[in-house]
Amino acid sequence: MKKTLSVIVPIYNDADCVVPFYERTVPVLNTLDADWQIVFVNDASTDDSLQRVQDLRRTDPKVKIITFSRNFGYHAAHLAGIAGVESDYYAMIHPDLEDPPELLAEFHKAILGGAQTVYGIRSQREEPAWVIFCRGLFYRINKLIADGPIILWMAEFSMMTRHVRDAILNNRTTFPFLRAEMSYVGLRMVGVPYLRVKRPLGESHYSLWRMVQFAVGGFLASSTFPLRMCLYLAFVMGVAYPLLWAGLRWSLAQASQAASIFTFLFVIATVPMIALYVARAYKNGVGRAVYHVDPASTFL
Repeated sequence: MKKTLSVIVPIYNDADCVVPFYERTVPVLNTLDADWQIVFVNDASTDDSLQRVQDLRRTDPKVKIITFSRNFGYHAAHLAGIAGVESDYYAMIHPDLEDPPELLAEFHKAILGGAQTVYGIRSQREEPAWVIFCRGLFYRINKLIADGPIILWMAEFSMMTRHVRDAILNNRTTFPFLRAEMSYVGLRMVGVPYLRVKRPLGESHYSLWRMVQFAVGGFLASSTFPLRMCLYLAFVMGVAYPLLWAGLRWSLAQASQAASIFTFLFVIATVPMIALYVARAYKNGVGRAVYHVDPASTFL
């Protein structure tokens, strides 16, 4: 009996991408020794994305649809896809064709060879120098401070076994960051290098502000180092202050002014970080669902 494969495709205002992606992906999936389906997760698109997917479903029952009740975000869409269907294997890919669907065949081959997770290793494409610098900085800082293993140049373009999928779903966080969670599971991971092309269809939804939010979310999901840094900073300041007082022979007034400055710098460096973690802990404690599905537009 053939193993089953679900290809999870998050979409948000990707109407121009849906049909070209489908037409390019289906021939690849047909070469695999697997009973496959494509699960489009519609993150409450405001364009014709849902209509395009529904048109495909009318002619191909292997096309499935999960629609959110409102916009919940990129990671929530991936999570809903792997949680919403039962399969032996799961793949995740975006429909904009920056990541080549042809690589799914390589991923499947590696899975059959014993890998538990197979992921694409992104190459650097032609982009503004500041974008390349910031992306590289994000990956390296995240790897340096993470509490667990982080794979450089890994995104959500991947394929995993059901075992890895179940381990990811067992997490209790309301802030999923799947690339970090796949690494955290461990087991045998295989990377496949590829050339990531410039987006040929549609428009990117990532502004600079959203990139910053994504990076901060990645750091918070992967590491408690910012919290530990508060302790390190307190120790450094606690040692530096008396040494400076003695070495520079401050008067009492000068020492008081310096103490005020040290305290002010410590507060503005640590309180915002603590507040971020407290807010996330609060939301995790409340435990609201990561997403809600619109049953009227969901077809599995």
